[in-house]
Amino acid sequence: MKKKNILFIITVLGMIGLLIIVDSVVGMLGELALSKMPDYAYTQISKDNYRLNRVTKDIVLVGSSRCSRHYVSTMLRDSISAFLGRDYSLFNCGVDGRPVNNNCCVAEAIMDRYKPKLLVFDVSELDLATGVQKGAMEDFGVFYKDNSFVKKYLDDMGWKERVKMSINMFRFNRRFAHIVQSYLNDTNDDGYEPIYQKMSAPSEMDYKLKVTSHSINEKSLENFSRVLQTAKDKSVFLIVVSSPRFRPNDENYFLADLCHGYGIPYIELHNLDVFNSHPEYFKDRAHLNDTGAHLFTDLFFQELKPLLYSLSQ
Repeated sequence: MKKKNILFIITVLGMIGLLIIVDSVVGMLGELALSKMPDYAYTQISKDNYRLNRVTKDIVLVGSSRCSRHYVSTMLRDSISAFLGRDYSLFNCGVDGRPVNNNCCVAEAIMDRYKPKLLVFDVSELDLATGVQKGAMEDFGVFYKDNSFVKKYLDDMGWKERVKMSINMFRFNRRFAHIVQSYLNDTNDDGYEPIYQKMSAPSEMDYKLKVTSHSINEKSLENFSRVLQTAKDKSVFLIVVSSPRFRPNDENYFLADLCHGYGIPYIELHNLDVFNSHPEYFKDRAHLNDTGAHLFTDLFFQELKPLLYSLSQ
Protein backbone atom coordinates (compact mmCIF):
# COMPACT_ATOMS: atom_id res chain seq x y z
CA MET A 1 0.00 0.00 0.00
CA LYS A 2 2.84 2.32 0.90
CA LYS A 3 4.62 1.59 -2.38
CA LYS A 4 1.42 2.36 -4.29
CA ASN A 5 1.10 5.71 -2.55
CA ILE A 6 4.71 6.57 -3.32
CA LEU A 7 4.21 5.53 -6.96
CA PHE A 8 1.07 7.66 -7.15
CA ILE A 9 2.90 10.71 -5.73
CA ILE A 10 5.80 10.19 -8.14
CA THR A 11 3.34 9.93 -11.04
CA VAL A 12 1.52 13.11 -10.02
CA LEU A 13 4.78 15.00 -9.57
CA GLY A 14 5.98 13.71 -12.93
CA MET A 15 2.80 14.90 -14.63
CA ILE A 16 3.11 18.31 -12.96
CA GLY A 17 6.74 18.52 -14.06
CA LEU A 18 5.81 17.56 -17.60
CA LEU A 19 3.07 20.21 -17.70
CA ILE A 20 5.52 22.82 -16.47
CA ILE A 21 7.99 21.84 -19.18
CA VAL A 22 5.31 21.85 -21.87
CA ASP A 23 4.00 25.20 -20.65
CA SER A 24 7.52 26.65 -20.75
CA VAL A 25 8.04 25.37 -24.30
CA VAL A 26 4.69 26.83 -25.40
CA GLY A 27 5.71 30.18 -23.91
CA MET A 28 9.12 30.19 -25.60
CA LEU A 29 7.70 29.22 -29.00
CA GLY A 30 4.90 31.74 -28.67
CA GLU A 31 7.21 34.59 -27.71
CA LEU A 32 9.58 33.68 -30.56
CA ALA A 33 6.72 33.65 -33.06
CA LEU A 34 5.54 37.06 -31.84
CA SER A 35 9.04 38.53 -32.10
CA LYS A 36 9.32 37.44 -35.74
CA MET A 37 5.74 38.27 -36.73
CA PRO A 38 5.31 40.50 -39.80
CA ASP A 39 4.22 44.04 -39.00
CA TYR A 40 1.47 44.44 -41.55
CA ALA A 41 -0.27 41.07 -41.87
CA TYR A 42 -4.06 41.13 -42.29
CA THR A 43 -4.77 39.64 -38.86
CA GLN A 44 -5.92 41.05 -35.54
CA ILE A 45 -2.94 39.72 -33.64
CA SER A 46 -0.37 41.10 -36.08
CA LYS A 47 -1.94 44.54 -35.96
CA ASP A 48 -2.27 44.38 -32.17
CA ASN A 49 1.41 43.44 -31.92
CA TYR A 50 2.42 46.28 -34.21
CA ARG A 51 0.38 48.97 -32.50
CA LEU A 52 1.22 47.87 -28.95
CA ASN A 53 4.93 47.30 -29.44
CA ARG A 54 6.31 48.61 -32.72
CA VAL A 55 4.51 51.49 -34.41
CA THR A 56 6.62 54.66 -34.71
CA LYS A 57 4.74 56.58 -37.40
CA ASP A 58 4.35 60.36 -37.27
CA ILE A 59 0.57 60.09 -37.24
CA VAL A 60 -1.27 57.22 -35.58
CA LEU A 61 -5.00 56.47 -35.56
CA VAL A 62 -6.37 54.32 -32.73
CA GLY A 63 -9.79 52.74 -32.39
CA SER A 64 -11.99 49.78 -33.20
CA SER A 65 -13.34 48.61 -36.57
CA ARG A 66 -14.90 52.04 -37.03
CA CYS A 67 -11.38 53.43 -37.10
CA SER A 68 -9.93 50.81 -39.42
CA ARG A 69 -12.91 51.14 -41.81
CA HIS A 70 -13.52 54.91 -41.75
CA TYR A 71 -10.15 56.58 -42.24
CA VAL A 72 -8.50 56.09 -45.64
CA SER A 73 -4.88 56.17 -44.52
CA THR A 74 -3.11 57.17 -47.74
CA MET A 75 -5.71 59.84 -48.50
CA LEU A 76 -5.41 61.40 -45.04
CA ARG A 77 -1.61 61.16 -45.01
CA ASP A 78 -1.30 62.80 -48.43
CA SER A 79 -3.78 65.55 -47.52
CA ILE A 80 -1.92 66.43 -44.33
CA SER A 81 1.48 66.29 -46.05
CA ALA A 82 0.34 68.53 -48.91
CA PHE A 83 -1.31 70.99 -46.55
CA LEU A 84 1.77 71.36 -44.33
CA GLY A 85 4.34 71.08 -47.12
CA ARG A 86 6.30 68.12 -45.78
CA ASP A 87 6.01 64.34 -45.79
CA TYR A 88 4.42 62.55 -42.86
CA SER A 89 4.09 58.84 -42.20
CA LEU A 90 0.74 57.52 -40.98
CA PHE A 91 -0.71 54.21 -39.85
CA ASN A 92 -4.31 53.33 -39.07
CA CYS A 93 -4.12 51.22 -35.88
CA GLY A 94 -7.85 50.50 -35.72
CA VAL A 95 -8.64 46.82 -35.10
CA ASP A 96 -11.95 44.99 -35.46
CA GLY A 97 -13.40 43.71 -32.22
CA ARG A 98 -11.32 45.91 -29.96
CA PRO A 99 -13.47 47.95 -27.51
CA VAL A 100 -12.44 51.18 -25.86
CA ASN A 101 -10.46 49.68 -22.96
CA ASN A 102 -8.23 47.72 -25.35
CA ASN A 103 -7.66 50.90 -27.33
CA CYS A 104 -6.88 52.89 -24.18
CA CYS A 105 -4.22 50.31 -23.40
CA VAL A 106 -2.80 50.75 -26.91
CA ALA A 107 -2.81 54.55 -26.67
CA GLU A 108 -0.96 54.44 -23.35
CA ALA A 109 1.61 51.98 -24.70
CA ILE A 110 2.23 54.18 -27.75
CA MET A 111 2.67 57.37 -25.72
CA ASP A 112 5.02 55.58 -23.32
CA ARG A 113 7.23 54.30 -26.16
CA TYR A 114 7.49 57.53 -28.16
CA LYS A 115 5.78 60.83 -28.90
CA PRO A 116 3.79 60.72 -32.16
CA LYS A 117 3.29 64.05 -33.89
CA LEU A 118 -0.46 63.37 -33.96
CA LEU A 119 -2.54 60.72 -32.22
CA VAL A 120 -6.17 60.37 -33.32
CA PHE A 121 -8.49 58.37 -31.05
CA ASP A 122 -11.82 57.37 -32.61
CA VAL A 123 -14.40 56.83 -29.86
CA SER A 124 -17.99 57.66 -29.00
CA GLU A 125 -20.00 58.01 -25.83
CA LEU A 126 -21.55 54.62 -26.59
CA ASP A 127 -18.06 53.11 -26.39
CA LEU A 128 -17.54 54.61 -22.94
CA ALA A 129 -20.76 52.96 -21.79
CA THR A 130 -19.15 49.58 -22.51
CA GLY A 131 -17.16 48.01 -19.71
CA VAL A 132 -14.05 45.87 -19.95
CA GLN A 133 -14.86 42.99 -22.26
CA LYS A 134 -13.13 39.95 -20.85
CA GLY A 135 -12.63 38.04 -24.10
CA ALA A 136 -11.26 41.02 -26.01
CA MET A 137 -8.86 41.91 -23.22
CA GLU A 138 -7.71 38.29 -22.86
CA ASP A 139 -6.79 38.41 -26.55
CA PHE A 140 -4.01 40.74 -25.39
CA GLY A 141 -2.77 37.98 -23.09
CA VAL A 142 -0.05 36.93 -25.54
CA PHE A 143 1.62 40.29 -24.85
CA TYR A 144 1.22 40.04 -21.06
CA LYS A 145 4.87 39.34 -20.23
CA ASP A 146 6.41 41.83 -22.65
CA ASN A 147 4.11 44.86 -22.43
CA SER A 148 3.69 46.53 -19.05
CA PHE A 149 0.44 48.23 -20.05
CA VAL A 150 -1.17 44.98 -21.15
CA LYS A 151 -0.08 43.48 -17.84
CA LYS A 152 -1.59 46.38 -15.91
CA TYR A 153 -4.94 46.22 -17.69
CA LEU A 154 -5.22 42.45 -17.29
CA ASP A 155 -4.06 42.50 -13.65
CA ASP A 156 -6.75 45.10 -12.93
CA MET A 157 -9.35 42.49 -13.87
CA GLY A 158 -8.61 40.52 -10.69
CA TRP A 159 -6.61 37.66 -9.23
CA LYS A 160 -8.22 35.02 -11.44
CA GLU A 161 -6.96 36.83 -14.51
CA ARG A 162 -3.48 37.08 -13.03
CA VAL A 163 -3.47 33.31 -12.48
CA LYS A 164 -4.61 32.69 -16.08
CA MET A 165 -1.90 34.96 -17.43
CA SER A 166 0.77 32.99 -15.56
CA ILE A 167 -0.10 29.95 -17.69
CA ASN A 168 1.43 30.12 -21.16
CA MET A 169 -0.88 27.46 -22.55
CA PHE A 170 -3.86 29.63 -21.65
CA ARG A 171 -2.30 32.82 -23.05
CA PHE A 172 -1.43 31.26 -26.41
CA ASN A 173 -4.05 28.51 -26.75
CA ARG A 174 -6.64 30.34 -28.83
CA ARG A 175 -4.11 32.59 -30.54
CA PHE A 176 -1.72 30.09 -32.11
CA ALA A 177 -3.84 29.73 -35.25
CA HIS A 178 -3.93 33.52 -35.64
CA ILE A 179 -0.17 33.73 -35.14
CA VAL A 180 0.41 31.16 -37.87
CA GLN A 181 -2.09 32.94 -40.11
CA SER A 182 -0.10 36.16 -39.71
CA TYR A 183 2.82 34.54 -41.49
CA LEU A 184 0.60 33.44 -44.39
CA ASN A 185 -1.72 36.40 -45.00
CA ASP A 186 -1.20 39.32 -47.34
CA THR A 187 0.22 42.51 -45.87
CA ASN A 188 -1.44 45.88 -45.30
CA ASP A 189 1.13 48.60 -44.76
CA ASP A 190 -1.23 51.51 -44.04
CA GLY A 191 -3.85 49.88 -41.78
CA TYR A 192 -6.98 50.95 -43.69
CA GLU A 193 -9.37 48.02 -44.16
CA PRO A 194 -12.06 48.90 -46.72
CA ILE A 195 -15.44 47.23 -47.00
CA TYR A 196 -17.53 47.44 -50.15
CA GLN A 197 -21.01 46.15 -49.26
CA LYS A 198 -23.90 48.60 -49.26
CA MET A 199 -26.57 48.71 -46.59
CA SER A 200 -30.17 48.16 -47.60
CA ALA A 201 -32.46 51.19 -47.51
CA PRO A 202 -33.86 51.60 -43.96
CA SER A 203 -37.52 51.72 -43.05
CA GLU A 204 -39.29 54.96 -42.20
CA MET A 205 -39.32 53.93 -38.53
CA ASP A 206 -35.62 54.74 -38.40
CA TYR A 207 -36.53 58.39 -38.58
CA LYS A 208 -38.56 58.14 -35.36
CA LEU A 209 -35.89 56.81 -33.03
CA LYS A 210 -35.70 58.75 -29.78
CA VAL A 211 -32.45 60.19 -28.53
CA THR A 212 -31.02 58.02 -25.78
CA SER A 213 -28.35 58.69 -23.18
CA HIS A 214 -25.77 56.23 -21.97
CA SER A 215 -24.71 55.21 -18.50
CA ILE A 216 -20.94 55.69 -18.62
CA ASN A 217 -18.95 52.72 -17.35
CA GLU A 218 -16.66 53.75 -14.48
CA LYS A 219 -13.70 51.62 -15.56
CA SER A 220 -13.91 52.76 -19.18
CA LEU A 221 -14.11 56.36 -18.01
CA GLU A 222 -11.12 55.88 -15.71
CA ASN A 223 -8.98 54.37 -18.47
CA PHE A 224 -9.99 56.89 -21.12
CA SER A 225 -9.49 59.81 -18.74
CA ARG A 226 -5.99 58.54 -18.02
CA VAL A 227 -5.27 58.57 -21.76
CA LEU A 228 -6.36 62.21 -21.94
CA GLN A 229 -4.27 63.10 -18.89
CA THR A 230 -1.22 61.28 -20.24
CA ALA A 231 -1.46 63.11 -23.55
CA LYS A 232 -1.69 66.39 -21.67
CA ASP A 233 1.25 65.56 -19.38
CA LYS A 234 3.49 64.37 -22.24
CA SER A 235 2.40 67.15 -24.63
CA VAL A 236 1.18 64.60 -27.16
CA PHE A 237 -1.02 66.15 -29.84
CA LEU A 238 -4.14 64.04 -29.24
CA ILE A 239 -7.43 64.56 -31.07
CA VAL A 240 -10.58 62.64 -30.15
CA VAL A 241 -13.07 61.98 -32.96
CA SER A 242 -16.53 60.42 -33.17
CA SER A 243 -16.95 59.17 -36.74
CA PRO A 244 -20.35 58.66 -38.46
CA ARG A 245 -23.06 56.22 -37.65
CA PHE A 246 -26.22 55.92 -39.71
CA ARG A 247 -28.98 58.00 -38.08
CA PRO A 248 -27.65 57.58 -34.54
CA ASN A 249 -30.13 57.93 -31.69
CA ASP A 250 -27.64 59.32 -29.20
CA GLU A 251 -25.38 62.30 -28.62
CA ASN A 252 -21.82 62.76 -27.35
CA TYR A 253 -22.25 65.71 -24.99
CA PHE A 254 -20.53 63.97 -22.08
CA LEU A 255 -17.57 62.97 -24.26
CA ALA A 256 -17.24 66.50 -25.62
CA ASP A 257 -17.27 67.98 -22.10
CA LEU A 258 -14.77 65.39 -20.89
CA CYS A 259 -12.27 66.22 -23.64
CA HIS A 260 -12.79 69.95 -23.10
CA GLY A 261 -11.99 69.51 -19.41
CA TYR A 262 -8.56 68.12 -20.30
CA GLY A 263 -7.94 70.65 -23.07
CA ILE A 264 -8.05 67.91 -25.73
CA PRO A 265 -9.64 68.80 -29.10
CA TYR A 266 -12.82 66.88 -29.87
CA ILE A 267 -14.28 66.58 -33.38
CA GLU A 268 -17.95 65.53 -33.51
CA LEU A 269 -18.81 63.89 -36.83
CA HIS A 270 -21.01 60.98 -35.82
CA ASN A 271 -24.41 62.47 -36.73
CA LEU A 272 -24.21 64.19 -40.13
CA ASP A 273 -27.03 64.78 -42.62
CA VAL A 274 -24.76 63.97 -45.55
CA PHE A 275 -24.48 60.41 -44.21
CA ASN A 276 -27.91 60.06 -42.61
CA SER A 277 -29.55 60.62 -46.01
CA HIS A 278 -27.32 58.14 -47.85
CA PRO A 279 -27.52 54.54 -46.60
CA GLU A 280 -25.46 53.53 -49.66
CA TYR A 281 -22.42 55.03 -47.88
CA PHE A 282 -22.69 52.38 -45.16
CA LYS A 283 -22.14 48.65 -44.82
CA ASP A 284 -24.34 48.64 -41.70
CA ARG A 285 -25.54 51.24 -39.20
CA ALA A 286 -22.13 51.46 -37.51
CA HIS A 287 -19.67 51.12 -40.41
CA LEU A 288 -19.01 53.15 -43.53
CA ASN A 289 -18.15 51.32 -46.72
CA ASP A 290 -15.25 52.39 -48.93
CA THR A 291 -17.29 55.08 -50.70
CA GLY A 292 -18.44 56.54 -47.39
CA ALA A 293 -14.94 56.30 -45.92
CA HIS A 294 -13.45 58.42 -48.72
CA LEU A 295 -16.13 61.05 -48.21
CA PHE A 296 -15.67 60.98 -44.43
CA THR A 297 -11.86 61.18 -44.64
CA ASP A 298 -12.16 64.37 -46.66
CA LEU A 299 -14.69 65.85 -44.19
CA PHE A 300 -12.47 64.89 -41.27
CA PHE A 301 -9.47 66.52 -42.92
CA GLN A 302 -11.42 69.76 -43.40
CA GLU A 303 -12.26 69.76 -39.68
CA LEU A 304 -8.67 68.88 -38.83
CA LYS A 305 -6.99 71.62 -40.87
CA PRO A 306 -7.40 74.46 -38.35
CA LEU A 307 -5.66 72.28 -35.74
CA LEU A 308 -2.78 71.16 -37.91
CA TYR A 309 -0.52 74.18 -37.65
CA SER A 310 0.78 72.96 -34.30
CA LEU A 311 1.85 69.75 -36.05
CA SER A 312 4.42 71.60 -38.16
CA GLN A 313 5.99 73.38 -35.21
